[in-house]
Amino acid sequence: MNKNDTLIGIEKSFTVLIDGIHRLTEEQFAYISNPEKWSLAQMYEHICESSKKFFLANIKRCLDQRSGQIGGEKTLAGEWVMNNNGFPNKKVKMPEEFGVVIYKGKPKNEYLLEIEEILAAAKDLVELIHQDAGDYKSKHPVFGFLNAQEWFRNLEMHTRHHLIQMAELEALAAHV
Repeated sequence: MNKNDTLIGIEKSFTVLIDGIHRLTEEQFAYISNPEKWSLAQMYEHICESSKKFFLANIKRCLDQRSGQIGGEKTLAGEWVMNNNGFPNKKVKMPEEFGVVIYKGKPKNEYLLEIEEILAAAKDLVELIHQDAGDYKSKHPVFGFLNAQEWFRNLEMHTRHHLIQMAELEALAAHV
């Protein structure tokens, strides 16, 4: 997948998220069906926070050549994800090294602004990613060492992966 395809994929996934915000009521957006499942608001918070503080941050680290290294290998899971252009079609737990992350969720309109920021940052970085040699990498806790382009692809794959969860959570919230 080239940089333009990746950016298009990011834009498509975030467009689905934007459409969801417009389609749902605040009550549906905040609905939690049981303690084991997130609300849509919590899922959006996870996507936005990880996009900004994890994926985009690691892209910038690689481009700035800081907090990483020259070279490094992907894990078998990292190779699988890159070769299959997506995460396995199953629920994934966050690695323990992240600790317990509690997402509270915010009102819908706040996510529209965050999504705008994420998309603008992705567009701003795409040409720099394209120009990057790809030698400098930072470590993903599950996938091993990734360069800026691989982190960019991960942003797209991670967001797309959550669209499956989004459909499930919307179905649960439909009766609210």
